Amino acid sequence: MKIKKISALVLSLMLVFAMSISAFAASKDDIISKLQSAGVATEYVNAAKQFLADNTVSDADAAYVIAKIDAATATANGVKDIASLTADQKSAIMADIKDAAAKLGATVSFDASNNTITAVKDGKSYVAAPSAKVVKDTGFTTAATVGVVAVLAMGLVVCAFVSKKKVA
Repeated sequence: MKIKKISALVLSLMLVFAMSISAFAASKDDIISKLQSAGVATEYVNAAKQFLADNTVSDADAAYVIAKIDAATATANGVKDIASLTADQKSAIMADIKDAAAKLGATVSFDASNNTITAVKDGKSYVAAPSAKVVKDTGFTTAATVGVVAVLAMGLVVCAFVSKKKVA
């Protein structure tokens, strides 16, 4: 009976110690990681890195910014291209960006003609503009891929026909 009580006590102590994991505060690196995992364009992430490198951010402010990134990600609903967002989505995301920037003491503006975001804090501007597509499409087109698959399928049918004749 004592062994059962002792083993139960040891097991419960192990569970208590296992569950006492310390919580970590959010940091600048967490903000950058969150932006990258949300699929934000590299140019915008680089501007955020520069802004964060030049400014101090408290743990509470970093947590607030991360919450706003999560809200914007939810609003985007998986859409990664700005042009594909609806007007309501764009305005909601911009509101989240402005709230996060205000928490960090910056003001943000968005130029829709070229998708440029500008953040200003203490007279210093941080401009993020997406670059033009520099990777050219290479490889097979869809039509070529379908053609290759059709030729392979015909070859498979011919092989099956020839093997049936030899067996018979």
